[in-house]
Amino acid sequence: MSTQEVIDFDAVARARVDDPVTSHEAAASVTHITATKEVILRLLKKPATDVELVDRYKNAHELDPVSVPRASESGIRSRRAELANAGLVVETGQFGRTPAGRKATIWVTRF
Repeated sequence: MSTQEVIDFDAVARARVDDPVTSHEAAASVTHITATKEVILRLLKKPATDVELVDRYKNAHELDPVSVPRASESGIRSRRAELANAGLVVETGQFGRTPAGRKATIWVTRF
């Protein structure tokens, strides 16, 4: 990514039409998508699986709860997926393992 490219973090949290009311309420309450994505991009400068990313994110939040907004494990994985869909995070082609021993994709920031 060149320094002239612009990253669009104006994404909005969404719920599917057939999701329960609680999902729509949760999506409407999200205010830190931009900050969460920025933290994930910073954390993925060092390659990581989703499990490792969640651990890093939680540690970063504990160290700096002001700059690193609270996020659920599924929220962190969803933001990482959005960044991957935008081409800002890519698979390394290597795999790690989950705590259960399953194969896990290793992700890294593209730039």
